[in-house]
Amino acid sequence: MMAHLHDLLRTLCDPAHLPRANPAITAIVYDSRAVMPGALFVAYRGFHTDGHLYIPQAIERGAAAVVYEDPAWDGRIPVPALRTPNARAALAPLAAAFYGYPGRQMRVVGITGTDGKTTTTFLTSVALEAGGAVTGLMGTVDFKIAGRLWANDSRQSTPEAPEVQALLRDMVHAGCAYAVVEATSHALSARWNRLAGCAFDIAVLTNVTQEHLDFHGTVEQYRRDKARLFEMLAEFHDDATPFKQRKIAIVNADDPNHRMFLDAAPPYAERLTYAIHANADVCARNVRSTRDGLMFRVTTPWGAADAHLRLTGDFNVWNALAALTVACAEGVPLSVCLAALERVPGVRGRMERIEMGQPFTVLVDYAHTPGAFEKLMRIVRPLTDGQLIVVFGSAGERDRAKRPLQGEIAGRFCDLVVLTDEDPRLEDREAIIAEIAVGVEAAGKRIGETCLCIPDRAHAIRTAFARARPGDIVLLLGKGHEGSIIYGTTPMPWNEAAEARRALAELGFGASPPF
Repeated sequence: MMAHLHDLLRTLCDPAHLPRANPAITAIVYDSRAVMPGALFVAYRGFHTDGHLYIPQAIERGAAAVVYEDPAWDGRIPVPALRTPNARAALAPLAAAFYGYPGRQMRVVGITGTDGKTTTTFLTSVALEAGGAVTGLMGTVDFKIAGRLWANDSRQSTPEAPEVQALLRDMVHAGCAYAVVEATSHALSARWNRLAGCAFDIAVLTNVTQEHLDFHGTVEQYRRDKARLFEMLAEFHDDATPFKQRKIAIVNADDPNHRMFLDAAPPYAERLTYAIHANADVCARNVRSTRDGLMFRVTTPWGAADAHLRLTGDFNVWNALAALTVACAEGVPLSVCLAALERVPGVRGRMERIEMGQPFTVLVDYAHTPGAFEKLMRIVRPLTDGQLIVVFGSAGERDRAKRPLQGEIAGRFCDLVVLTDEDPRLEDREAIIAEIAVGVEAAGKRIGETCLCIPDRAHAIRTAFARARPGDIVLLLGKGHEGSIIYGTTPMPWNEAAEARRALAELGFGASPPF
């Protein structure tokens, strides 16, 4: 790929402020270590370092131009340069222009919400492909372009803007008719702006609870940042491009905040709702949840049918309804959508069942917010007459306010709570656990008896399994699909499902194929 500097910078400023020189640009780069000759280096202040400190290194490595935000660098940069108020937010428009606005060449579906984004993204891709479309996918767990699927090892649900636009470009080249994008609140916020230029056609809300207040500041700001996805339906609306003319806003009507998301969409966007409890365009009724799956009756503007899903947990009914609404609105027959979704055994790290012949149930899930805990445990608790055992922690250098909330919810629903490491980062691991334990004790559990504090996660899992009896359910929460635990600044390899299987094998249980 190549573009000229002026063509890129026109997305940030008027022509009068363009640098005099107009070199060819071969890449958009925000890490000086990745700079190659001809790159445009974007310098911004990050959480742990200041990108401006690496401007000399970027120029030494061949950067042809620099976008920056610190006025202290005015006049000090020996290549064409432009100062902008927020260089990080400038990455997205620069990247979209550099890659030729690939989102304008597909139907782009954005899915946001506190919980359920990853599963809904996966199910939406499955449902659209059932209708014959080729899709691409960006999610917390996996990336997919047409028939190629690979793990997202970045620990970012939504990658940085240059990676987003590069993936969209590759989807276009692979013949994808749809891109299904998991849209996080961080990526949508005006501070980061990672998804600008994606040209969204369909916006989907799963739900909104409390999360990432360390970043957003307030719950209201968190909601507003998520609602930007619906505002972005207005970003590219081309009457000359038939497949980009139709914009659709889809929300979960069971969520009390759903109206503000519909209101954020442009007036010409179609509006569709789905729900289990509320009246909606797409409804699930008579929901029955067992350890083995879900059954319900779905009614839609496109017909009605009985659904039998292999997914565990009735929150997955909402996820399936969202996917059905997207695909049916795009012309896929309801019966075809349902048949495809009924074949899905699950999503890696999302209520993933671990089967080694043990007499108790083991489920691995990524749940790591108070809302996700409440929803999951309220559903799972009735599925056993025995114990409900949970193993979890809370991430370091992230929202501390949620820690006692998670603990209180776990203490209220579970018979045994085992507190352990998640990603301590630079925080003290035992201090994190102590903050969670405050909530566990408030729910009536006793430290050392019904609440165990075991920082080593492998040991915590083995302790939980050793305490489990036939018919019990053991929940391993917070890591899900992730491939590491971060101690300090170092990611240490970790695979929750594999660790669970090893622990079960040590207890003498034999392997059987995971479902």
